[in-house]
Amino acid sequence: MKELIEQRFNELIQQGLLLSRQTGGDSYWVDDSSIPLFQTWLSSAVNLIQMISPKQSYHFNECNNIMQHEHLSQGIPIIVYQRMYGLLASANEEWKRGILKVIQYIVAAETFDDFLDHASDYHKSNKKIESSILASSVLEDTIKKIALKNNIPSKGITLEPLIESIINADIFTSVKGKRVKAYSGIRNKALHAEWDEFDIRDIGEMIKGIRELIENYL
Repeated sequence: MKELIEQRFNELIQQGLLLSRQTGGDSYWVDDSSIPLFQTWLSSAVNLIQMISPKQSYHFNECNNIMQHEHLSQGIPIIVYQRMYGLLASANEEWKRGILKVIQYIVAAETFDDFLDHASDYHKSNKKIESSILASSVLEDTIKKIALKNNIPSKGITLEPLIESIINADIFTSVKGKRVKAYSGIRNKALHAEWDEFDIRDIGEMIKGIRELIENYL
């Protein structure tokens, strides 16, 4: 994913430089014949910036501000392109310097929260199978992200040994580790369709526990 993001940054910056050649002179507007190219570029730039930026960040909010320009409904003001290009270049520099590394975990946490919200909705509707499958997926991804954040190798390692490694690294206390292992046990039963081996209350505790992991460790 990191390589794909870097590649996309490079592509959009190069495309933006080419487009800049069409913005000379004193014109306020992008030429009508060039609007499709600029619109495509703007959409892609917005998508990339907002994909890697948490909702409370400057880059995310400034991206929205630029795209709310009062004259965008009439065409594309050149200033909109210029501001977006500057924002894209800034985000690229932050990314290359590693400053946005933490954002990867914030983005992951936001995504996991969305999945957990769906799992919680299924849980409230007493849909044990659906809620357990969603929660199980989030649990595994959360544990891997925690390991990665703490430089603990996770590739090719199954969930319970990975949890043990996190405990041994003093990231989880023994009590926390025991609880997480219990969630892993529920996950294993869910993934093997052993539906009678756990009940809806177990899933509720699992969802609550995963939220705590996301809040405290990502």
